[in-house]
Amino acid sequence: MEIETIGAPVHTRTLVVSVAQGSAGEVEASGTLLDLRKRGLVPMAADLQTAGVVHDMRLRARIATLPPRLVSITTEQPSVAFEPSPATGGECCRDPAQRVEALADTPLDAASTGRLGAALGGPRGCSHVLTLAQLLTSTARTALALESHRHAGAARPSGQRVFHRSLSIDGVQGRESFHLALQMADVHFTPLIPEADGDPLERLAGRLEIRALAEIDLDGMRLRSLRAAERTGGRDGFYGAWRDRSDRLADLAGRSALGGMAGVLFERLGADPSDRPLLDALLNLAPALIQCVPAVMERWQSEPGAARPAMMAGGGMADSCYMWRRGGALLERFEQSLSSVGRATGSAADGSIANTAVRHDEQPE
Repeated sequence: MEIETIGAPVHTRTLVVSVAQGSAGEVEASGTLLDLRKRGLVPMAADLQTAGVVHDMRLRARIATLPPRLVSITTEQPSVAFEPSPATGGECCRDPAQRVEALADTPLDAASTGRLGAALGGPRGCSHVLTLAQLLTSTARTALALESHRHAGAARPSGQRVFHRSLSIDGVQGRESFHLALQMADVHFTPLIPEADGDPLERLAGRLEIRALAEIDLDGMRLRSLRAAERTGGRDGFYGAWRDRSDRLADLAGRSALGGMAGVLFERLGADPSDRPLLDALLNLAPALIQCVPAVMERWQSEPGAARPAMMAGGGMADSCYMWRRGGALLERFEQSLSSVGRATGSAADGSIANTAVRHDEQPE
């Protein structure tokens, strides 16, 4: 399945998760979420948010294998949307970091999604760290299942790579619609002791590629279409045939591309473990779309007669995260900004694109 889009690149969200052999009975997982905004200048609080790296979120975890369990997990956030400032009341996106560390000893099972959402979502947490944590833990579970199936009982030296997943979603603005182009690649590594200097394909236990293309009506934030395909490969068949998965997704056209999407995807793909990689990939479409919105603010601002978004319209909905929680400094400034626009225009001035945001802790178990 080839992905072809015509338009202006506005934003790329990339998530990478790598799993390596740890000490006996453990693996070590590391994950990175990077948001790269490619255009736009967004008024945000008392500052201007420019194009460039908007979010750089990282997680590191030790995971016990039998049964799967988070032994420890830590976060590092080199680049965040809000550093401490008078406009934020001294608050910062990094403030909820202790909630991540409190996840130590959490089992990784069918209820993990709900546990992570309760701990890291909503007004107490960070939606981006939650998105990364969901992918990291699900990827680790996939890696452990493949390892048990393909290499049960095999030993690996500490530090050797077990599994690697990369997921990129590109937002492209066309004249009539908006596209999210998704590509995900999973690679499972063969245990080699010692590691050979010969054919690199000796290290390949298996690979899975997923591609998807979502067409979205930006004004209504609704899906026009969603297509997906996947293919597997290995040493003897490096590039397998593409398997079209669009039949499970075709009737999603017309649905919101934001709220409720996770629940629908779990209904379609949550029962069969073999569908989990595709589910993991598609669950990231809505969070990526939210990140694309500030880069296309000009669309609404330049339309004659359209409600002009407030000066802080690049923000999130109330209680969507710690920084946008009710009672926090940012939301109070945002509401004051909306009131000012309303008084100036004689309207309610709720044309804020922020109102189209979605909570990231709504994924069902």
